[in-house]
Amino acid sequence: MEKVCIQDLLPQHPPFVMVDALTLFENEAAETTFEVKKDNMLVSNDHLRTCGLIENIAQTSAARIGYYYKYVLRQPVKIGFIGAIRGMKVMRNPRVGERLTTRIEIIAEAFGMVAFAASVRDAEGKVIAKAEMKTTV
Repeated sequence: MEKVCIQDLLPQHPPFVMVDALTLFENEAAETTFEVKKDNMLVSNDHLRTCGLIENIAQTSAARIGYYYKYVLRQPVKIGFIGAIRGMKVMRNPRVGERLTTRIEIIAEAFGMVAFAASVRDAEGKVIAKAEMKTTV
């Protein structure tokens, strides 16, 4: 995959960007990486809070959609919203300095709504969080 600037794919702006790079784009899946930094606004007691994991998952979906609009359709990036979160399970909250890989797999997509399953893995490949989510564009 060609290297793209994550800022070009997301409607979010610093300091609220919770992904560093889109590393995989497919019609039915996407992956991002993210390093938890101490100055992140969703870090508390040197750990990324659960709301940060949720936002990381949502922004992984936004990066996939942003890539599709910008590079496939050649249209402006759209602003999306979280419509629903189901089955959120956090095994542990990542520490400052950890590098995460977040993967989403599309379950269904229609009428601007995307339903997907997500998993967040640590550097050792262990799942530390998972959920199903619906986002809208």
